[in-house]
Amino acid sequence: MCKRCAELDGKIEHYKRISTHVTDQLTLDGIAGLIKQMLTEKAALHPEQKP
Repeated sequence: MCKRCAELDGKIEHYKRISTHVTDQLTLDGIAGLIKQMLTEKAALHPEQKP
């Protein structure tokens, strides 16, 4: 795993932990969007690998 992927994984896990403590739906939707964006960025870094 490259350094950037490790950073993204850390951020994704951080946002997932935060989302377990939030009840506001708008905030949860925003967090879900950020996670989706980071997963897309991670996939673009290594297009030869499939999850």
